[in-house]
Amino acid sequence: MSHPRVIEREAVYPHSPERVWRALVDPTELAAWLMPTDFAPEVGKGFVFKTGDAHIGDVQGEVLEIDEPRLLRCRWSGVFGDTVVTFELAPEGDGTRLRVVHDGWTEPVPAEWAGFEEGWKQKLDQDLPRVLGSIN
Repeated sequence: MSHPRVIEREAVYPHSPERVWRALVDPTELAAWLMPTDFAPEVGKGFVFKTGDAHIGDVQGEVLEIDEPRLLRCRWSGVFGDTVVTFELAPEGDGTRLRVVHDGWTEPVPAEWAGFEEGWKQKLDQDLPRVLGSIN
């Protein structure tokens, strides 16, 4: 069975785009909802996500594009190959719609793909809302 090569997830949060943006670029907040990292929001800047998973290993990243607080695009590289993760933010009522697109998976899709798909669901539905609600 072939899988789509793109993971797309959307969520709406009752917070401003600027607040959601901070959770995407601040290393302390990223560590609280995604993974520990030395991320800095600067195009061309490399960073590392510490997965804590010996099988996956660390994820090497590079910031590809920034349009604060609307767009953040990064390259993620690891045992799963080179992929691109795009965060798109748009105002929605009094809150923010966040769309995440994780693209660039190759055929055959690696086993890690399913883990990333389920992982994004948990991160956006549970972990990120917890951080947004607890840190001002």
